[in-house]
Amino acid sequence: MKRLLLLITAFAFCLKGSGQEPESFNYRAIIHNTAGEAVMTRAVSLKMSIIAGNANNAVIYSEKHHVTTDHLGLVSLDIGNGTDKTGNFISIDWSAKKYYLKVEIDAAGGTNYTDMGTIQILNVPSTSPAKSSKKLFPIIIEDTLFISRKYVGKFVDYRQADQDTYNGPNIIWIKTSMDEIFGKISAYGKKCKFSVGDRLYIKRTFFSPGVVSGYWVYQIENDSTIYYKLTDFQHDRKVFVETWFK
Repeated sequence: MKRLLLLITAFAFCLKGSGQEPESFNYRAIIHNTAGEAVMTRAVSLKMSIIAGNANNAVIYSEKHHVTTDHLGLVSLDIGNGTDKTGNFISIDWSAKKYYLKVEIDAAGGTNYTDMGTIQILNVPSTSPAKSSKKLFPIIIEDTLFISRKYVGKFVDYRQADQDTYNGPNIIWIKTSMDEIFGKISAYGKKCKFSVGDRLYIKRTFFSPGVVSGYWVYQIENDSTIYYKLTDFQHDRKVFVETWFK
């Protein structure tokens, strides 16, 4: 059997928890074999461990997940909601020091784990709508990432922007619970099918049609299958959408 590896690790954002510390955060990875082929619809086991201070230090928290890859080889899990836990996830103070995530996998779905490497977890401040203080959400990053997601709040409402007199594109302005940070998010569409309360994210995907050149494409999406392509310039905050990822 070909050895498996984690080729792409997507950004992971806190999805649950209303206090100062998150109760869990989402982690996604696409699993490939050494030939570069996606490992599709296969049961796999992952052991996720959090290390404090230095990547070579002892593990302070770990948990296990038994999941099945989808038709693209993607796995998605909430760190903090696994099984066979050691340590206390809720007690981690993400602002206190550097943290790292160690990923281990058993492609056969058992417990014979292979170490796939350790990546740093960054603490990103996000202003809470209910409080003036800032709380920290963990984000996992890797230098070679090509996909990332940013949480922009829960869907509240939208309105259809007027089309230009020269028959320009249809634009929708989306209001979220984090409107004071992002403003009305503008995207292409005739109407918006998000439901009130949907968690919304801005996702960027890097496309490289050529050998040396490439570009980012941005969209707003929920946890399901609904998404809309964003306009490059966000008029309500007068910023380019790419600045939200810097």
